[in-house]
Order: sequence, then C-alpha cells, then structure tokens
Amino acid sequence: MTYSVVIRAHQANPLIVRAVENLRAQSNPPLEIIVVDSASDPQASRVLKSLADIHLPYGENDFNYSRAIQIGVAAAKASHVLIHSTHVALVHPGLIETAFRQAMIDRCAVFYCRFGDALAFDTIDATSFDGRNGLANSCAMIPRHLLLERGFREDVFSAEDQEWASWFIREKKGRVLRMTTPHCLYENPHWNIQKKVNEDLAIALFVNRRERHPVNILIRMARALLALIRKRPERVQLHWRVACGLLASHFKPLKRRSRYF
Repeated sequence: MTYSVVIRAHQANPLIVRAVENLRAQSNPPLEIIVVDSASDPQASRVLKSLADIHLPYGENDFNYSRAIQIGVAAAKASHVLIHSTHVALVHPGLIETAFRQAMIDRCAVFYCRFGDALAFDTIDATSFDGRNGLANSCAMIPRHLLLERGFREDVFSAEDQEWASWFIREKKGRVLRMTTPHCLYENPHWNIQKKVNEDLAIALFVNRRERHPVNILIRMARALLALIRKRPERVQLHWRVACGLLASHFKPLKRRSRYF
C-alpha cells in the first residue's frame, strides 16, 4: 500500500527532523511527506520546506488542527494518509509495514500507533470504543477517500480524532487497529493540564455526551476533592476545570480555540 504523510508544524526543531528521518527509513517508506506549515518565523519555514516533498503554508487564518489536516489531505496523492505529529518517532524501520500487514489480517481499514512497553494489537469497534481509544492523530493511517468523504470537524476544538473515530465506527461500521509498541516514541514537550482539560471537554461535548450529565459533573468534583486530600494539585486542577466547563456548557455553548500546546 502507498501512503502520504501529513505533518502539521508551527516551528522547526530537532524533533521534526528526527520524525522525517525515521519515516524515510521505513521499509515501506512514504510516497511523499507533506508539511502544512503555520510557522511565523521565516527561518523555521525554510527548514520545514527543506524537510518536505510538498510544503504547504497554512495561511493567515486562525490556526485550526482539523483545517491543517485537510489542507494536507487535499494535496496527497497516495491511497492512504498517515497523519503524523512532529514529536512522534517511529524508531523501528518495519513498524509501518507490520501495522499495514496486521490491519489487513484483522480487516481494519484504519490503524494507529501508540507507545507501550510491549508489542500488542487491539481492534476497536462499536463494542470496544469508549470515546478515548478510537484514534490518535499523533500517528494515524486512514484511507484518503474516507478523509475526503468526511474530514475532521473544525468546530471540534480538541480530540477531533476521537470525534472522527466515533463517526467512522458508528456510521461506517468501521474497525480500527491499535498498535502498541515501544518503537513509537511520543515526546511532546508542551503537554500541560489545559491540553488534557480541553480533550476531556471536547469528548464530553462531541463524542460521549453522557459525560455532561449532572451526575458525572458531581463525580468530577468529588475526584477533585479526593485529589486535594491526597495532595495531588495537578489532578485537582484537571477535575475541577473539567467539572466547571461541563457545568457552564449547560447554560451557553462552550467554545475553545484549536491550538498547539
């Protein structure tokens, strides 16, 4: 199978250089690497352009993750698109080939890779999808025709991958292969509490609306209190912010900007 890689980038650093090098070293290498560039620094854009087969400026509009993906998908030529983050490294050259082969065996049209201590394969379908395990845009392979049929929603400010997976699994009766491997490194230097808060709020608003139920809001508040007792301030912030956001969503539409962290 042929695939194009779409990488969204807003800066040039050693992580994206490493990501591209590992992609080109795959035993089944990509047909092309497309970089959708939202960098504000001209020097960073020059570096990103040197790494890509196709370099696409994002433009002057406010940044949106889903729109950036679709810009890359529109330019892709291969039958499949690998959506790949700048901070992911596929450090084994046979990883993509292995995932493709297993996806064919398990009759999964879509697969994604994540880091774990040991190699494992799981199939996610309507019986096992929990709103958080359907896809991971850090390293996800999707047939291009599906992305053209139904792209990622721009109004979904976070967890747009889970919202898309919900559509694919429920509406298309699709199956997703999840590959866990120690050879898919995830090294996001910008992870923070607000990123996780946005993800949880988006899942509750767009994927699993049962999480907006008042009982679940009370459970979040109770978890914040328990974390306070256990002196875990980060968990206190997470659960309290999510509870407040879910409560506010019952009175007015909750809006957030899609953004890099």
